[in-house]
Amino acid sequence: MTRYTISVVGVSHRTAHLAERERFAFSPSVRRRLLAESGVGLMVVTCNRTELYGPGDGAELERRLLSAAKGERNGLFIHRGEAAARHLFAVAAGLDSMVLGEPQILGQVKRAMAEAREVGALDGVLDELVRRALTVGRRVRRETDLGRGLPSIPKVATGMARLILGGLAGRRMLFIGTGKLGDLTARTLKGAGATAVAVTNRTPASAEELAHRIGARAEPFEELDRLLAEADIVLTCTAAESPFLTRERVARAMAVPAAHARDRLVIIDIAVPRDVSADVRELPGVRLCDLDDLREWGSEAVSPETVEAARAIVDHEARDFTAWQAGLSAVPTIRALQTQVEGILAAEIDRTGAGDPEALRLFGRRLLNKLLHHPMRRLRDGAASGDERTLELARELFGLERDGQPETDGQKGVDNGRA
Repeated sequence: MTRYTISVVGVSHRTAHLAERERFAFSPSVRRRLLAESGVGLMVVTCNRTELYGPGDGAELERRLLSAAKGERNGLFIHRGEAAARHLFAVAAGLDSMVLGEPQILGQVKRAMAEAREVGALDGVLDELVRRALTVGRRVRRETDLGRGLPSIPKVATGMARLILGGLAGRRMLFIGTGKLGDLTARTLKGAGATAVAVTNRTPASAEELAHRIGARAEPFEELDRLLAEADIVLTCTAAESPFLTRERVARAMAVPAAHARDRLVIIDIAVPRDVSADVRELPGVRLCDLDDLREWGSEAVSPETVEAARAIVDHEARDFTAWQAGLSAVPTIRALQTQVEGILAAEIDRTGAGDPEALRLFGRRLLNKLLHHPMRRLRDGAASGDERTLELARELFGLERDGQPETDGQKGVDNGRA
């Protein structure tokens, strides 16, 4: 594995408003294409972030993201080296989530790893990075209070709806869409008292499946206007590329006589891109809540002490990863040293022609490991601290070339250091 600088380029709820993040809400096919074009890369995409990791200073990653988004640089961030590793570890730990400690992010990082592996975009360094990120995420949740009893996006959305409506008991809910986050939010709202739950989707089979899972009824998407007029709460989370709940459509639903029985309509839009036009907020009797609204409601649920403890773990693990990556520069020298000594050992065993050759080789390997353990450890430590002189000295002392291959010394029975 070759040492290189890891960079991450992306947008998140911390750097860009929802309107800007929507441009980077890539479909799975676009994500796979970006990874395939990058050759080596990892893409983490959630409703609140789109991040592309890869080798280099980030310039090429930025170019690819902007080309796919067909937009401006507004809201983009770049982290390099240890800062990039620290960022991914913080993401996996839930420290960079809209709702601190929310549990869904670990699964989303796992999905990112699976997508990258599927197209062959993970090299040894990025694979190690994402595996360590998952370990950090689990460790933070195990060793700190982050995520314990704290609100997730579904819980925050439910709390907002309850406060706006003065309670959810008996409230009629319409869920438009599918997906894990929408599923969890619909379940949470229903568990809090929402009744007469209807599910609709452009794909009838998907609506039927979800309705069965959460104990609701499936309705045809063609009946959307009627369903809007009957609902007190609308939860929407689709993969539509543009808003389909326009001001005009919602206004028509509010004008239906049956809608007059309700005092307010709450629309919760957790889709990216958004399903609901922003100007729906202007309609009387309608309260629109999107992901940026949920962020404001759920941002103060974690104590500073908990955040500090979690960040200490992230910082330590980021430094450890950086040291591991730096130590990779010692690997060619260490392997060459092992190969050279093993070759000499094999030649000498063959030359003796006495005893059991396999027993002698086993003895020799054990002796070799004991003799080289300390030097190899010093080489790794030196590489991790940037001490190139130690590696150079080892190459000079043992006659190794700079690429780590042993120099030929004219000894018979040694095949370039390979036994």
